[in-house]
Amino acid sequence: MPYGTIKREVNDERFSEKIYFYRHMRTIVILSLLLLWSCGGSLSSEQRKKIRENMEARSLKKISDAELMEAAFSYSRALTKVIEDNNHSGRREFLDSLEKAYHIQILFMKPHDSVLRKVERLVIEAYTAGTDTKNLGDNLQRMGKDSLLYTKPLMKERPDGSLEFDKALALRIPKKQIILSIKE
Repeated sequence: MPYGTIKREVNDERFSEKIYFYRHMRTIVILSLLLLWSCGGSLSSEQRKKIRENMEARSLKKISDAELMEAAFSYSRALTKVIEDNNHSGRREFLDSLEKAYHIQILFMKPHDSVLRKVERLVIEAYTAGTDTKNLGDNLQRMGKDSLLYTKPLMKERPDGSLEFDKALALRIPKKQIILSIKE
């Protein structure tokens, strides 16, 4: 067989494979369009509202550091208010339920605690080194790239009426939770 005949047979074979592929793809597209059209696509207003809320929650948000810190302070203060108002600082099951609901970690940091991270140790050192215990306030620090540490000092009253640092209520909060809590 001459060379040109073999080449033509190979080209004819490839051409027929392409036609076969395109016919099947066209059939699949038409059938899927018919299926979508037959479904109707009717959603209730409640379902549409939920979908819209989920889309908004997953949308990208541009937030400055100042906005993030302000939102983190308000978020953390609201959580610590719940803990303090209900006097649940000693009940671990309540704290565990808060941790699950808000996707955070709640802990009580004491001086000389060996399991503290470096940032937490520095905050505790600052609280214990403070001479003016009346003006010790809450604190917010970055912990790595994706989380924040909120601390609030818990004071103990001495017999002479003065205040002494006892421990700190700490919240380890992922930045994602803070961003999701921001309402525009």
